[in-house]
Amino acid sequence: MLFRFRDPDAGTVHLDGADVAALPADTVRTQVTGMPQDPHVFASTVRENLRLARPGASDAELRAVLTRVGLDPALLDTEAGIHGTRLSGGMRRRIALARALLVPPAGRTGTLLVLDEPTAHLDPGTRDDVLDDLLSATAGRSLLLITHDLAAIDRMDEVVVLAGGRVLQRGTPAELRERPGWFRTLGDRHPSAPVQGRPATISSVGAQR
Repeated sequence: MLFRFRDPDAGTVHLDGADVAALPADTVRTQVTGMPQDPHVFASTVRENLRLARPGASDAELRAVLTRVGLDPALLDTEAGIHGTRLSGGMRRRIALARALLVPPAGRTGTLLVLDEPTAHLDPGTRDDVLDDLLSATAGRSLLLITHDLAAIDRMDEVVVLAGGRVLQRGTPAELRERPGWFRTLGDRHPSAPVQGRPATISSVGAQR
């Protein structure tokens, strides 16, 4: 709904103070960008993959964004392979984030970044490295993080716990730890582990800590 792929059956979704249902889909998508669970990397060079987001980007800008997401700037001429098979899962996620960061800012508050399960299918060591790089790269940007993984929760300004389409809890990480409920129970048992078969935790931040 945030990307206007569908409109809500009830209620409204607001972006930058406006009801997204009243805006053209193309306008909304200039203000919202993100990284899906399984980001697609095309069978071309890293440079060409990045320029999908900003065709006129210079090599200097591309090298800068690769550095920002924790990748070697020398990768620009690297062939990604079909579906990015020559790259690791962590590298594909970082390239997808780099593309999102290259999208020119729009709206009063800039482009909203949406990261959907950015550490899915990664081993614990890679997960921690990728997550740290992703959050560092997006510091100061409006960010919506959708995740079952509590590892980055303390860097969020607000947490919304959802299950079955309903809001179970909402507040800062510190507030939710003080309240009886799903968040505190899970945090006590698995303070930084990915959650399987549990309600999704959607963490929304305006400016990261």
